[in-house]
Amino acid sequence: MGGLIQVDPTNLMIEKTLFTLSCLIYLLAAVGYTVNVFGKKEWGGFAANTLRVALLVHTGFLVMRAVNVSRVPFVGHYEFGNLFIWATVLVYVWTEWRLKDKYHAVGAFLMPVVVAYIAYLTVIPALFARITVSSAHNPLPPVLQSFWLKFHVSSSVMGYAGFSLAFATALMWLARTGLESRPDLLKASPFINKLAVSLPRQKTLEEYMYRASVFGFLFQTVMIITGAIWADASWGRYWGWDPKEMWSLITWFVFAVYLHARFTRGWHGKRTVMLVMVGWVTMMFTWLGVAWLLSGIHSFG
Repeated sequence: MGGLIQVDPTNLMIEKTLFTLSCLIYLLAAVGYTVNVFGKKEWGGFAANTLRVALLVHTGFLVMRAVNVSRVPFVGHYEFGNLFIWATVLVYVWTEWRLKDKYHAVGAFLMPVVVAYIAYLTVIPALFARITVSSAHNPLPPVLQSFWLKFHVSSSVMGYAGFSLAFATALMWLARTGLESRPDLLKASPFINKLAVSLPRQKTLEEYMYRASVFGFLFQTVMIITGAIWADASWGRYWGWDPKEMWSLITWFVFAVYLHARFTRGWHGKRTVMLVMVGWVTMMFTWLGVAWLLSGIHSFG
């Protein structure tokens, strides 16, 4: 791949500062959404505004990263992970802006997922030596120097963002259902009762889950199509049964089954929630499991 890109020390400091600051503000937003869902409604607006600030700071980081590597920052676990986190928050902020206060409760379940993604880029490599997430400024490998890179990766992170939001609402559905099945617990703990009251009803959550899944599914479809076109241009074939290709298709298939079952069969409730959660697990394996357990032509660090 060649040597590392030489980055101006000042630009490097700005990049690292923006990344660290965005992570801290994301954590603050997560705390705000959690406090809000446990009955402190005034924290909802605070959390929403804090998350928007975090998104702006993170956008600044991505811009500075692009300047420092002189390309789109779409390559490797560190850059893809940051883009994925940014896209997930962007999709949530956009949805929250449309649905206003009633959507704040979703943030209490999505933001821990976002924090877990951040942990993969920061904390996890420090705890597990086998996992390395390099933030090195690498030049673009020749195989990735293509017009299709921007479309393929952009559609991938937007698809993952939609699936992450669907997963968060699936968790909310399970929490709401579990709390409703324990009236004794609700009576015994005002704290837990406030949580139950703050969560939207199952029907509303299923609608949120469905819309997020459709959004993710559409972009996942675009990702697979653009990847196939790119593969044909690069290697003379549309499909090569690479592990990444296979697991991307599996993820697409799981959500296709969910959408088909809901739209044509009228499925709802726990079995659709389980399908969405399985889809998210396959998505995570596509992102992380394939990288660390399998090898293929998509191994770019």
